[in-house]
Amino acid sequence: MKKRLKPTARTCALALGMALAWSAASADESSPHYYLGLQGGRNNLNNWNADVSLGAGVTLPGKVNLDQGTQGGLILGRQTEHARYEIEYQHGSFDLQAINLGSQTQAVGGSGHYDALTLNAYRTESLSESISGYLGAGIGFGKTKLPGAGFSSGCHCFPAASGNGLTYQLRAGLEYDLAAPHKAFIQYTLLSLPGPDSGSNPGVEYDRKQIGIIGLGYRYIFH
Repeated sequence: MKKRLKPTARTCALALGMALAWSAASADESSPHYYLGLQGGRNNLNNWNADVSLGAGVTLPGKVNLDQGTQGGLILGRQTEHARYEIEYQHGSFDLQAINLGSQTQAVGGSGHYDALTLNAYRTESLSESISGYLGAGIGFGKTKLPGAGFSSGCHCFPAASGNGLTYQLRAGLEYDLAAPHKAFIQYTLLSLPGPDSGSNPGVEYDRKQIGIIGLGYRYIFH
């Protein structure tokens, strides 16, 4: 079953294009600086909807309940006075708690994860002598993986699934200037991930998923 991209994909692509144009137009003549950074936080991934195929043309809506997990990332970028451009790798994890299919619910175990590699662009603005804000978007490639799980009745209705494809995000944050060249930041990310698929029939196909991530991070500026 081939899924269509939701309108939010076009929205994020447009936002990224606007951020790139806006940032390029506002870039000052001062020398740009490069930076390395890392970030970590917690995602709000607490469930994931799916279509469960039982064979013979029978498909039912299902869901897995998840325990919100952690995520971290590494960034390499370039900044000017009012713009930042970066490549970012993110990895997140979560645990399975239960599977739901129709009126049946079964407690399960196991863990899943996601990975995303994106190109990001931000508009930055100074809010005070030591605090600045940033707003932007990113687009790239992502991978997702969920373990298999089944009911005690014998139906292995949720086989292991994996997927890859377009990943995009929107992000806003605040950054605090520590002693130069160190910076600390807090940010909120809305990340869209491709839905994993078992690639089998009977099998399971998960929806594309948007998750929120609250994170803290650190950047080191090379002068």
